[in-house]
Amino acid sequence: MRHHSLFPIFIASISVFVIGCSNAPPGFLPVNNNAAVFWDRQTTESAELLRTVAKEFNQEWTGLPIKVERSGTYGDIFRKITAGIHAKRLPALAVSYESMTNEYIPTGAVTPLDSLLADPEIGLSAKELSDYFPMMLETNRYATHDGTLYSFPFAKSLLMLYFNKRVLAHSGIEAPPKTWDEFIAQCRQVKKNTSNYAHAVSADCSTLNGMIFSMGGSVIEGRTTLYNTPEALAVFQIYETLFKEKLAYLISPGSYEDNIALSKGDIAFVLRSSSSLEDMKLLMQKDPDGWGLTCIPQRNPETPATVLYGPNICIFNTTEAQKRSAWAFVKHFTAPESAVRWSLKTGYLPVRKSVLTHPDMIAFWKKWPYNRAPFDCLTFARPEPNVAGWQQVRNLAARAVTEVMTGMRDATSSADELKHRADDALAQVADSSTLP
Repeated sequence: MRHHSLFPIFIASISVFVIGCSNAPPGFLPVNNNAAVFWDRQTTESAELLRTVAKEFNQEWTGLPIKVERSGTYGDIFRKITAGIHAKRLPALAVSYESMTNEYIPTGAVTPLDSLLADPEIGLSAKELSDYFPMMLETNRYATHDGTLYSFPFAKSLLMLYFNKRVLAHSGIEAPPKTWDEFIAQCRQVKKNTSNYAHAVSADCSTLNGMIFSMGGSVIEGRTTLYNTPEALAVFQIYETLFKEKLAYLISPGSYEDNIALSKGDIAFVLRSSSSLEDMKLLMQKDPDGWGLTCIPQRNPETPATVLYGPNICIFNTTEAQKRSAWAFVKHFTAPESAVRWSLKTGYLPVRKSVLTHPDMIAFWKKWPYNRAPFDCLTFARPEPNVAGWQQVRNLAARAVTEVMTGMRDATSSADELKHRADDALAQVADSSTLP
């Protein structure tokens, strides 16, 4: 199953090392002189499709061929890139979250993409560039690095609400909640009628951020976090209510116990990435009409918001031949025909606007009404921060949710503590990056 937002805690300590290499001269050797190696983390059908797309690209491209290598989890890839920076030997390209890319940039390891976009041979025309969703491009421009485009959108998704129709119907509920007040009320109704939990919580920063966005809030201003604002506190109070009234339980970190519980009818609701759609279809294949997904609840449905997340691609500063092959592949992979194919087969959202009018996409929407739900949320999706040090904040946010969902802290103290710890983490990174 796919997951886009949990990385191992060790990244926080590794980040200190990466920033400490800020004076490393640019220029790194490729891990393979005969191919442009792509380090990725896709598994099963997604991995097979990615290899197929690479094979098709190689048949047409006259430069170095792309070689896809699965390199473990996102955290594993971060560790390998970090080690590669130290050894000055890197792949041509790799998947990377913004929080990871921010750690690589000061080392000189990442290639700025603006010049490749403007390349007369393999660049993008103004018309092509305008076809990409603006917020997907903007989240790959790094304000603390002069707004330079250092990564490119690859596998994007949104936070959605998955629901079990059978459980809701058994509890006398006709439709999933549109507001957070309705969500809590329905959780209570499910609990009353089934004597079971209504929801299972994955302690995750992206989920927390998406909920704060849906409350009308933000999570950062400059390099100051906003985790103790009224909007953020309202989210922590939801978690506190879920815990105190035994309406939800906390799942094991990195697991998919919530999805499995939803498919079995043990719970009514799951908050997960839209890329879980295909996995949920497999889990619900014996009851395809017994579930659905929709926009997450909102404070005000008239002004909705959710979080946009998922990995991007970094191209590394090795040889010109490696960089040109890497970028040509990125361009090929995100072309409309490839983008619609990737989206339909994996559940990830396309990065191109023209995909939304593609006949195959329209047919996909007609096949099952809920297939369209994530796409209807694209216009109000908001990206997460891409400031240096955000990976440490992610770990702190997951810990804060865990503390509320285990009764270790109440909502107010958890929000205050998260804000304090997160601000300290960002400040330490800012101080470290200025060291000689």
